[in-house]
Amino acid sequence: MSRPDYVQLNLNLKAALAACAEGDANAFKEVYSLTAPKFFAILKNQLKDAEAAQDVLQEAYVSIWKNAGRFDAEKGNPFTWMLVIMRNRGLDRLRAQARAPVTEEIAETVPDEAARPEQCTRNAHLGTLLDKHLSKLPDHVSMSISLNVVQGMTCREIGRILEVSPNTVKAWVRRGLSRLRAELPIENVGAAL
Repeated sequence: MSRPDYVQLNLNLKAALAACAEGDANAFKEVYSLTAPKFFAILKNQLKDAEAAQDVLQEAYVSIWKNAGRFDAEKGNPFTWMLVIMRNRGLDRLRAQARAPVTEEIAETVPDEAARPEQCTRNAHLGTLLDKHLSKLPDHVSMSISLNVVQGMTCREIGRILEVSPNTVKAWVRRGLSRLRAELPIENVGAAL
């Protein structure tokens, strides 16, 4: 997605979310059609399960519908606001799965690749620290960094979602991370943990 397309998307979403806050179901359909494929791809990558991604997507859109009146265009752009809701719902699903009792025996030879609770806590702490500084970056840069660093998506995957070349995404991420390194009040990420 080129910069002008991204700006136009956010303008359309702002108007549609304002109408959703007034109870306009057609505006909600527009919000869904403009964003669902992108958010589904992000959730599918995060959860590694298409069915779970579809469930979380639906839950997140219900939350967006109910909370559309809380969106403040002065504090951020609508796509990023919705992305945070999607990401948080995805993390909630991952946490719930981690707490769920095991219902089948696991062979001792099968490696456990799930994130450990302490790693999830460290990541949440780091996310809180970075949120303030990410919000200072241009929206397309902060979203690219979030998808790449937090969600673990490749630049090629992000490029497909945002409809830009992978090299453009790499440049955004590289410049954004360079700026974050200069502005963060810590020497390195490990110090934050």
